[in-house]
Amino acid sequence: MILSCSANTLRFADLPTRITAAAAAGFSGIGLRLADYLATDLTDAQIRDLLDRHGVRVLELEHTWDWALGEDPAEEAMFRLADRIGVRHLNVPMFDAHPLTDLVGPFRALCDRAARHDVLVGFEFLPYSHVRTIGAVWEVVAAADRPNGGITFDLWHWFRSGGRPADLAKVPAAAFVTVQLCDVRPQPAPDLMDEGRHHRLLPGHGAGDTSGVLRALREHGVSAPVSVEVFSDDLDAHPVADAARLAFDAGVAVLTSAEVTPPSWSTAREQR
Repeated sequence: MILSCSANTLRFADLPTRITAAAAAGFSGIGLRLADYLATDLTDAQIRDLLDRHGVRVLELEHTWDWALGEDPAEEAMFRLADRIGVRHLNVPMFDAHPLTDLVGPFRALCDRAARHDVLVGFEFLPYSHVRTIGAVWEVVAAADRPNGGITFDLWHWFRSGGRPADLAKVPAAAFVTVQLCDVRPQPAPDLMDEGRHHRLLPGHGAGDTSGVLRALREHGVSAPVSVEVFSDDLDAHPVADAARLAFDAGVAVLTSAEVTPPSWSTAREQR
């Protein structure tokens, strides 16, 4: 099954260990944080060789910055990674306080810069960020109106933001850049940021109707690449190879239950 291991599922593993463990578990893609790329001693050629040897591709790249302020100095490294090694899409939240209308131009500009490197941009809503719901994030994405701009749909954020299947109808199926699998505890913690960064559950192992949401996405016509993103202190405690296997098996189980088959990955140019 075509499935990716997001950057934060094996967040404390170095790059060679992450690639090796993800591939052995069955993942065909990985996610990286920009910090992972900047911290490695491997050259770009060595990273490419390692990915090729294990049959793994970099699906997504995470970098948290206030992109509403314009081009970021770290973008050179982001797009160098995309050009030399390959990245399908960026996941970008917004943690800084800006009116939604003030985000439209900067998001459009970011998409335009990313398009020059054949990279898609998924705007991610987070219930503890400034842009908290799928409705709010779609307002910006729709107004920006860029073919490589869309939404990163994370199930933990969906559950904790109070998302309902009816909310999906407002967003065109083609606007979903990627779907990230994870699950929630029965009750939200007082500090959602802490919960979201330390206490997520494997998909299908919590109180969220994961299979139901996946079926709703399928029925809506969403056909986006899927990854497993589980920020979890409990998962971190496992050996990396075991954590990767647990994540892959859980992801496959919920996708199979919902009769969802993730597609192969396309670049920004191929998606247009």
